[in-house]
Amino acid sequence: MQPIPPRHLARHRSRLDLTRNRDFVAHSLVLLAVVLTVTIVLANLPDSSGPGAAPGEQASDATSVSLPSGAKAFGNLVTNWSFEQDLSGWQVLGAADAGREPQGRTSGSCASVRSRGPQPGRIGLALPGVVQAADKGGRFVAKAWVRSTARLEVTVRLVGSGAKPESSQTTTTTLPGLAWRAVIVDHTTAARTDLAIVITADGVLPGDSLLVDEVTVRQG
Repeated sequence: MQPIPPRHLARHRSRLDLTRNRDFVAHSLVLLAVVLTVTIVLANLPDSSGPGAAPGEQASDATSVSLPSGAKAFGNLVTNWSFEQDLSGWQVLGAADAGREPQGRTSGSCASVRSRGPQPGRIGLALPGVVQAADKGGRFVAKAWVRSTARLEVTVRLVGSGAKPESSQTTTTTLPGLAWRAVIVDHTTAARTDLAIVITADGVLPGDSLLVDEVTVRQG
């Protein structure tokens, strides 16, 4: 028969066991809270890939307004189409000064052609050889966004090469202000030829400007 411990020792042991149980419960609750917090955080992390995206392929940001300097991926044959860096590849037409100017139609800058002649005249931009050796019957569509500091007649042309170049054109009227206007022209080649895109404004007074942005030429 085992001896019965004194009452004061039994009470001390019960209190010690209760204290240990409380510490264990407290530690368990803390651990459970940490696990729940980590689970909630992981469940709410954004998915880096769009629906149906291939492994390792990130979804594109639909709200981005940054435009690339080259648009080959979109079928555009104009490399320097939005004038984000400079006017490289483009020729200035008429007595004018040309450069970049904010604000572009949807991006940081556009091309600005400012008349400096002693009298009203034709000014503009041209991009030779935007289409190289197009076969007969090929169809090409050009589009340019334009605005101006005065009322102007603005023409967009697709012009072939050779002694008697074929061409097609569309003319629109721009009003002074910040509103951009799209000008579209299509051309079907009558023979094998190169094509240039030419954007001009006629009768521009000294000090007035023609502004051009987002120029595209696509086949089809």
